[in-house]
Amino acid sequence: MAIGLPQIEITFSSLARTAVQRSARGIVALIVKDDTDTSFSVKEYKLASEVEKAAFTAENVKYIQDVLGGGASKVIVARVSVDSTEATEEAIQAIGKKKYNWIGHATGAAAEHTSLAAYVKEQEKTGKNIKAIVYKATNPDSMCVVNFTNETLTKIDDSEIAGDKYIARLLGLLAGLPMTQSGTYKVLEDLKSVKEPADLEAAVNNGELVLFNDDDQVRVARAVNSLQTLGEGVTEDMKKIIVVETMHLIREDIYTTFKQDYLGKYKNKYDNQILFISAVNTYFDALEREEILDSEYDNRSDIDVEEQRQAWIDIGKTEASDWDDSKVRINTFRSNVFLAGSIKILDAIEDLKFGITMQ
Repeated sequence: MAIGLPQIEITFSSLARTAVQRSARGIVALIVKDDTDTSFSVKEYKLASEVEKAAFTAENVKYIQDVLGGGASKVIVARVSVDSTEATEEAIQAIGKKKYNWIGHATGAAAEHTSLAAYVKEQEKTGKNIKAIVYKATNPDSMCVVNFTNETLTKIDDSEIAGDKYIARLLGLLAGLPMTQSGTYKVLEDLKSVKEPADLEAAVNNGELVLFNDDDQVRVARAVNSLQTLGEGVTEDMKKIIVVETMHLIREDIYTTFKQDYLGKYKNKYDNQILFISAVNTYFDALEREEILDSEYDNRSDIDVEEQRQAWIDIGKTEASDWDDSKVRINTFRSNVFLAGSIKILDAIEDLKFGITMQ
C-alpha cells in the first residue's frame, strides 16, 4: 500500500477536466400524467427524436422534448395515471435508484408540487444530490428546491399557458447550464411575455424563481432556489442555483471516487489518509484552473482533528483530550476517515455597481 494512490489521482484529474462539460449535461426525471399507454411506468430518452409519440399525449410529448431541447443529457419519464392521487410517491417508486440531477412534474396539482418539494428536502438531509423545480409549493425553503411562481405566460404564437405548464422547459434550461454560467437573465426565446409578480424584487427575496419582461424579451430575473433559513453551514450564497450545482458536483465526485477507488482497498493508517487528502487537493487545484473554484482562495481538505479526537473520547479514551494535534492525526480511529475542507466556489457575475463622478 505504500506505493500510493495513482488511480485516484488519475480519476480526480479526469473529473476536474470534465467538470464543466458534465455539469451542462444534467439528467432530468420528469413526472407525467398519461393513460395513452399503460404498459410501462418509466421510459428514458436521450434525443427528442426518440420520444414515442404513440406512448403519450401530444402535450406530454412536447414536455419531454422541451427538457431535451434545453440541453439535458437524458430524461427519465415517470408515467402515472391521470387520476392518481399519489402521483409524486408513485413516480418516485417507479424511478427507483436511477440516477438523476433534477426532477419535476410536467403538470401537477398544488399538493403534488408541495409533496415533491417535501420529498427532495428529505433527500437533502441524507446527502442526496437531487434538485426539484416545483410550482408555487408551500414553504419549500430549501437549496435543493426551485420554486417557480409566474402565473401565466404568453408564447411566441400568442397562446397563453399557466405557469405550472412551463416546468419541463425550465428543467431543461437548468439541467443544460454549465457551472460557468448562471441562469440569471437567461432569455426564454419561446416566450413573448409573462405576467410578472406584483413586486419582482420581493418575489426574488422570497426565494421564488420568476421571469420578467425586458423590452421585447422574457428573462429569468435571478436564478435562485427557495432557501430562506440560514444558519450554521448554510449561507447566503447557497441561495444561488449555480453555487448549489457546483457543491453537488464536487461532493458527488469525491464521494464516488472514495467509494470506487478507496473504500475497503487500503488500510486505515495516517499515510494512506494523507495520500487520499493529497488527491482531493489536487482535484481542487484542477477546479481552480477550470474557474470553478476561486484560485485566490486556499481550497484545501485535511484531517478533521477535532472530530477524530472526539471519536476517541467517546469510547472512553479521555486522555485524547490532552493529545496535541499531531498525535491525533496519526492515531486513526477504527475504519473511520474524518476529513474537513474549505473551498470558495466562484459565482457568476450578476451585479454591477458603477459610480461615475463628473468634473
